[in-house]
Amino acid sequence: MRVALTLAVLALAGCGRNGPLEPPPGPATPTPSASTTQLTQPDGTPIPGSPQDAAVKTGFDAHGRPVAATGEKKSFILDPLLQ
Repeated sequence: MRVALTLAVLALAGCGRNGPLEPPPGPATPTPSASTTQLTQPDGTPIPGSPQDAAVKTGFDAHGRPVAATGEKKSFILDPLLQ
């Protein structure tokens, strides 16, 4: 009985369509344009006068959405494995 149940479960686990993932229903997300890219200097700070610089100063981006503050980099015990 267990063997038949196991075979049935394995057979049903293989059901489905083979192929790439389909996008979710709804409108497609637009690709970022040159005006929405974030400009930063090599050290990671925003270029003065850029939209990202204004967002850091005011706490809101050009669309009025709140911007998260930059967090400090904390080490994790598994970091040596990832580097």
